[in-house]
Amino acid sequence: MPFPTCTAPFCCGQGSIVFELWKGAPAAFVALTIGWIAAGIAYRQYQVAHAKLKLDLFDKRYAIYQETWRILSEAATTVPLPKHGMYTPFNNLIPQAAFLFGKPVENYLNEAVRQWAKLRALQTLTQGGVNAVRPADIAAHAELQTWFHQEVSHGAKELFGRYLNFEKWR
Repeated sequence: MPFPTCTAPFCCGQGSIVFELWKGAPAAFVALTIGWIAAGIAYRQYQVAHAKLKLDLFDKRYAIYQETWRILSEAATTVPLPKHGMYTPFNNLIPQAAFLFGKPVENYLNEAVRQWAKLRALQTLTQGGVNAVRPADIAAHAELQTWFHQEVSHGAKELFGRYLNFEKWR
């Protein structure tokens, strides 16, 4: 007994809807494959752009850290401090730090400005000669240099390290 012929439009014979749909399947498969490849490429481009943004931010932040560390180191080891007129060497870093790091680093640099100004004032007082130096000034001077030494040794590294660490990016 021969197979019955199908005359309904949804059968699989030539000219039917199903046959016409199956004719477009290879083109749809190719389009989907190309779409998935394009999506993968776009995602990789997003990842590269995101990593580039992190690297650019790291470079700008690291420059501020490096300059801060240099000034702290100079204050801990140099007597007398270099003259900077009416400002401290930290002044130009504070606006950038506020944008790139936020309040914690801005507050830290403001504290460094206060400590640097105190140290510079004490050094100006003590440059008058041995007879002009008071014991309280010597103790305060030593305490300020110790503060700068501690910040160079670990304080600045801890604070800035939170922002410069690639494992937990902020």
